[in-house]
Amino acid sequence: MKTILYIFLFNLCAVCFAQDPQLFENTWYLQRIIIDGQDHLPPVNSEVDHVTLNIGTDFIVTIVCESISGPILVIENDFFEVEEFIFLPDNCFLPETIAFENIYFNDFFNFDIQNYTFNYIIETGSNDTKVLTLTNNIGNQAIYNNQLLSNEDFHKGQFIIHPNPIKNELFISSNNINGALTLKIFNIEGKLLSTQSLEIENQTSIDVSQLVSGIYFLNIEDESGNTTIKKFIKQ
Repeated sequence: MKTILYIFLFNLCAVCFAQDPQLFENTWYLQRIIIDGQDHLPPVNSEVDHVTLNIGTDFIVTIVCESISGPILVIENDFFEVEEFIFLPDNCFLPETIAFENIYFNDFFNFDIQNYTFNYIIETGSNDTKVLTLTNNIGNQAIYNNQLLSNEDFHKGQFIIHPNPIKNELFISSNNINGALTLKIFNIEGKLLSTQSLEIENQTSIDVSQLVSGIYFLNIEDESGNTTIKKFIKQ
């Protein structure tokens, strides 16, 4: 009888240590994805406050504006395998949302491929936060935090726009990015209103006096292809 009990306890412990419980105990908030060595930050706009990932012992779901989910076939202490993803549509129309979802869902999760394996590691970050790094089959990565960072933390060190709200001239500042920028302005319906290129050295500005009062999104792309989305209000 004791032998049977020992075998049962041994098998139970083996199952427990085969999976990191931190993986299931947290809601994970996306910080960035790295595709072919290029960083991509999640958008922050009227459709997306933050990008979440939840992993259970037998499922995975991640939400941008639209979402994908799927059953987990195998999960161990450093990898898991997803059988297939199901795409769950929503009423999303902003171009930066759609562009990011294409990169996140297609290039990272490859949601149209069955039996896809992801390696994972959980580390301790600053202020005792937990950092989850997923790596897909071809080495691209998604990095998450178990605490919701502010919008400023997501985009820290990139661009600041001011004043906001604005009347005529919008200033764009950066402490660590110089060179050519491509600027695109979208309205709240996601329609592209203007595109222009200019040089930035710490600060530059654009004329928005022709815009009618309302909410707009400024898409800022630097010479390396990194994109930042900023929301501003035209008075």
